[in-house]
Amino acid sequence: MDNDKQSLREFLSGIRGVILGAVAFATAIVNFIKLLRGETDLVTLVLLAAGTGVMLLGCAYVAFKRSPPRIPGSKKGPWQYPRWRSRALAGLILIPLLVAGGIGYHRYQQTRSPDKVILLIADFDGPDPQQYRVTETVLAHLRQALEPYDDVKIVTLGRAITEAEGSDVARAEGEQRKAAIVIWGWYGATAETVPLSIHFELLRPPEYMPELMPEAQGQVRIMAAAELESFALQTHLSEEMATLSLFTVGVARFAAEDWDGAVAAFGDALNQTTERLPALDRSALYVYRGNAYAAKGNLDRAISDYDQAVQLQPDDADAYNNRGTTYVAKDDLDRAINDFNQAIQLQPDFAVAYNNRGNVYAKQGDLDHAIRDYTQVIQFQPDLAAAYTNRGIAYSNQGDLDHAINDYDQAIQLQPDFAPAYANRGNAYAQQGGLDRAIRDYTQAIQLQPDFALAYSNRGLTYAKQGDLDRAIADYTQVIQLQPDDAMSYNSRGNAYCDQGDLDHAISDYDRAIQLQPDLAEAYTNRGLAYTAKDDLDRAISDFNQAIQLQPDFAGAYNNRGNIYARQGDLDHAISDYNQAIRLQPDLAMAYNNRGVAYADQGDLDRAFKDYDQAIQLQPDLAEAYNNRGAVYADQGDLDRAIADFNQAIQLQPDHAEAYRNRGSTYIFKGDTDHAISDLDQAIQLQPNDALAYIARGLAYIQKGEKEKASADLKRFLALSDDPYGRQLAEELLKTLEEK
Repeated sequence: MDNDKQSLREFLSGIRGVILGAVAFATAIVNFIKLLRGETDLVTLVLLAAGTGVMLLGCAYVAFKRSPPRIPGSKKGPWQYPRWRSRALAGLILIPLLVAGGIGYHRYQQTRSPDKVILLIADFDGPDPQQYRVTETVLAHLRQALEPYDDVKIVTLGRAITEAEGSDVARAEGEQRKAAIVIWGWYGATAETVPLSIHFELLRPPEYMPELMPEAQGQVRIMAAAELESFALQTHLSEEMATLSLFTVGVARFAAEDWDGAVAAFGDALNQTTERLPALDRSALYVYRGNAYAAKGNLDRAISDYDQAVQLQPDDADAYNNRGTTYVAKDDLDRAINDFNQAIQLQPDFAVAYNNRGNVYAKQGDLDHAIRDYTQVIQFQPDLAAAYTNRGIAYSNQGDLDHAINDYDQAIQLQPDFAPAYANRGNAYAQQGGLDRAIRDYTQAIQLQPDFALAYSNRGLTYAKQGDLDRAIADYTQVIQLQPDDAMSYNSRGNAYCDQGDLDHAISDYDRAIQLQPDLAEAYTNRGLAYTAKDDLDRAISDFNQAIQLQPDFAGAYNNRGNIYARQGDLDHAISDYNQAIRLQPDLAMAYNNRGVAYADQGDLDRAFKDYDQAIQLQPDLAEAYNNRGAVYADQGDLDRAIADFNQAIQLQPDHAEAYRNRGSTYIFKGDTDHAISDLDQAIQLQPNDALAYIARGLAYIQKGEKEKASADLKRFLALSDDPYGRQLAEELLKTLEEK
């Protein structure tokens, strides 16, 4: 009998444990699901904690409960629930993990932005809601206006938010539902007037969202009672809320660079009503839609919208400023300046308008006015790095590189990660001849902004100036990868290949540049130079002709075509082209030098001297002009002046092989064979296939009586040259040497 009672007690105890465990399990699961759904009220959290705690206690009991010892004297008995113990141990591990995972997922869901823009609409608090239907009218209009927008969702709160509860409660309700906008308010009613308060709460305002007027932030409006009775108030209010909502959607689209979506939303906002809106000036809708049109490149429509904005709000400085920037994009600079002037007149501290006007002045070449405007910007915003950079560019264009570098330094100090400041300072250093400093700045700009194509391009140009053509080509290639349609980068890389002597690759790049930009006269000129180097003179002239046709004031193309005519022996056409180049660019020293060569070839040495003198005056470091003038002095027998000019050419350009050859030849006429041979050795070392250097050295060896060396040089000349007069002279000299 006692055993039966004991068994019954154990059975009832087990049943209670099972029931308690089942209740705890059900409680935990239900509230866990509620947590995942975002319900975080106190009851849910308490029940989840209680259910989880009971389950853990149950698992611990099952896992560690032992039966009484079966062997006398033994301290521990066997496990009471051996079949369930492994499951209980697993529960002790899995239950905390599942709860922690659920809480983590809940927090992730709370922080993750919703897929849709949610508008939470509270009931409008006021008398006789069934009669006046304020909430229903607003909801109906909003649903109709926002129906085309799949990513916008309207959620109703189902109750009013009173003025006593205020914005804190409204925002809390919105946060709980992940709303971006909460619309709430109240209205009253007297015999004659209706006080109305509207709150358009933006919980997550998009970038570029302006501050709304006080009427959208709860400022009480006084309306006529007849408007409430006739439902005019409800209609106007619903139109206003729809307009504000669509405007907000448009600003969000604009911030996401969805220009078409922004234009559509702003257009729909404008279509809601033609009445004046207390909460948002209608001109702002035109300004923002104009901004979206401008961003998508539809400049005429942008200007049309700005016109509407100015007409509605003649004192809107932003509208004038934005219309001005659009005129700049259309290259209508005079109208742009007029708009910036108007914006500044309306808002004298409008730094952006000063900066924009400065940019236009700089584009027009009016650098003094540009610098004054940038200085004004700096006075208004002393910490604006871009203003210092812009002023630095203007100083640089004036040739005032020291002031430019000071401004770039200031910009970098204010904003150490501002890549354009480094790039422009690099330009200034390059202009000063500080190529290493320039490269360091370009490199820093690229590190800060790895897609900064212009920095790669300028670094490539600087490497090319240093003669580091492989690195130059690598930088131009990087620009082409970033901007595959950049014709100038192909042109620049072609120049580097040309300087390397890789004429085929150069011509291929010039071809691509011309394909991308058929009116790029510079590419035709450079390809013409490459064809000249390949001795394909007909194609060269064709390219120079095309360059001149595209750009009739291109002095360099005339100069280069003149060189081809000179090579072909057509000196009259050559001189005509050099004349045209000089008329177009009176400081083009190479054109004077080349015309001097043509005059010299015609035997007009006086004109040749004048041209060489002018070339040297314009460009004192032009080694070629000294070399050519020295050759004329030598032809006239003025050997000392000739040698002085050759000395200057070599000092300016130590690898000038022709200058060494000419000086060596002049030393022969002076009878100084040792100096002659030394110079001719250097000429041959610099240019191993210079046939004239070999015949000249052969003559020097003859003067010294070194017949074998003279004979070897004369034979080398014959192997290299096909000039009939030179060959005849060399053969006669060899014959004379053999007879001796």
